[in-house]
Amino acid sequence: MKLSRLKQIIKEEYYNVISEGFADPEIRKVSKMGGIKPSRWTNFFKSFAKTHDIAWDKLPAGTLNKTTNMNDPFIKDGLAFWTVDSDKPNPYGGSRYFDRTLSKGVIAVTLKGKVQYYHGGARTGGTGIGPKGMRRQGAAVGQGVRGTLQLKKLKELADTVYVMDFESFRGGTKALKAKRAELKLGKDKFKDARSWKQANLARYKDILDARVGSRDQVDRMVAEITKIANEAITTGMEIAKTGKYGDLVTTIAGNEVNMTYVTNAMTRVLRMYAEYIRYENEEEQGSDYGREYNKNRKRDVAGKINKALKAFKSGNERQIEYI
Repeated sequence: MKLSRLKQIIKEEYYNVISEGFADPEIRKVSKMGGIKPSRWTNFFKSFAKTHDIAWDKLPAGTLNKTTNMNDPFIKDGLAFWTVDSDKPNPYGGSRYFDRTLSKGVIAVTLKGKVQYYHGGARTGGTGIGPKGMRRQGAAVGQGVRGTLQLKKLKELADTVYVMDFESFRGGTKALKAKRAELKLGKDKFKDARSWKQANLARYKDILDARVGSRDQVDRMVAEITKIANEAITTGMEIAKTGKYGDLVTTIAGNEVNMTYVTNAMTRVLRMYAEYIRYENEEEQGSDYGREYNKNRKRDVAGKINKALKAFKSGNERQIEYI
């Protein structure tokens, strides 16, 4: 086998490995398209990550969405990959031969409506990505040719646009790693989801072990809340997504919920559960008057725990915040 062919095979396998590292299937698809697929000179995903701290390999399925709506809100406010499904004539190409055709693949990338360019030297893959006019500006991202690199014309020429909510995933490495150290349960802090989950389960078990008498529905409700909270924290730490105000968020029942609300609510639920066990133990041991008093208090706490469970099951952020 010729050395040149061997190098080509190695190069193709290298790019395949890179693209398979993306969790989102649409990002994988776009990464293999002409105009975006890494080359000897450019690597869009690496350059964009340098500029905007996006952890591309951590972005979940559903991050990038395919649309034919040329007025999609994320075209104006997010990141957009403009694509054509097959080679087509360029009506704005003029007389230059190489400008007459739009090639299949990504013709341009825009961020908040502005066409993006490599800068810092395109021949080295660039030190980053930015709009036109930046220092050491290189080539435009994509296969766009003369006369096409304007938002109005891209809307006319593209067959499909792949869009994503850029701000929700910005700061995906350093900034989010710093936020991850803020997991709390009561007065204790944890640096990873596993430690938080273990502490959460340990506290739940300690409270449960303090019970005198038989178990009832309250045990099951608290167990279900604990499971939902543990899954939410695990998801939030793995996906690393920020909300509207830059706080780390997770997903519960398809809704975004501030991670701090989840950890604080779990702390309060365990506190309520401990109260419930205490009232139940005192009910077992007290006088007739004491038993009636503790029974009523126990019922009140059970109602609050039931309300908390409904909030967690619905993924209602406001209700979880105020548990």
